[in-house]
Amino acid sequence: VTKVIAMDCEFVGVGEDGVESILARASLVNSHGHCVYDKFVKATEPVTDYRTAVSGVREEDMLRGEEFSVVQQEVADLIKGKLLVGHAIMNDL
Repeated sequence: VTKVIAMDCEFVGVGEDGVESILARASLVNSHGHCVYDKFVKATEPVTDYRTAVSGVREEDMLRGEEFSVVQQEVADLIKGKLLVGHAIMNDL
């Protein structure tokens, strides 16, 4: 893992009309563009909009996903002390 990490997260919609978002996938690459982390997350509540056209996430991806708390801890460990790069990263954190 390099000192610079880029992160992107994908979200799916929950609640009425799928307006609220929950994490569906977390992906990290190092400064060489090599994937160092890529996991789907099990839904913590019923998903009403997978937003597949934008997110690429399908129901079966999330069914085989990891628990949110595990992904949260693993990502936190990977980015600790690193320069974090991302687009609209305030949404991903």
